[in-house]
Amino acid sequence: MANSNNSVITGKFKGSLGKELVFREWAGKTVVAKAPKARTGAATAAQAKTQEKFLLAARYAKFIINDPAMVAGYAASLRPRQNVYSRALEDFINPPAVVGITSRGYTGAVGDILTIRAKDDFRVANVLLEIYAADGTLLEQGNCLQNNNGVDYTYTAKQANPSLAGCTIKAIAFDVPGNEGSLELSL
Repeated sequence: MANSNNSVITGKFKGSLGKELVFREWAGKTVVAKAPKARTGAATAAQAKTQEKFLLAARYAKFIINDPAMVAGYAASLRPRQNVYSRALEDFINPPAVVGITSRGYTGAVGDILTIRAKDDFRVANVLLEIYAADGTLLEQGNCLQNNNGVDYTYTAKQANPSLAGCTIKAIAFDVPGNEGSLELSL
């Protein structure tokens, strides 16, 4: 059913007109679109996976809009014509990424520095670093500290690593919804 407010023809219409047209308000203007058609047939495996991810994202976004502190955080990063719900939904769907690991300062000594660059469409909540020996044994792991530039994270080695050949460094970034992205570097 369509509604009309303050217009002779289409201003402030909201809803559907029959099964052909849909009226929406977008950025203070009335937008008319063709009505969506119902899907026929069962969803493919990929579609079912996407639907499940979207369902979880919608639940996350509903949770966020009921938390005033989180609403303020997401509201600070809105793009034009975007609301907090859609921003939280987008954040849930897009995982963070580790875009680089700088190991120039890592010689295997205690106190050596590793730098990780991580990014997310909203905020990287935490970066975890793991160092594995050539045989796959976990030598050490720990949380990284965020640098002043906001995109780099620093890890200070706490254990000596006498054999760097074949060693693997793995950085895992986590965003606010708990998604993760990782990158591995073999030395």
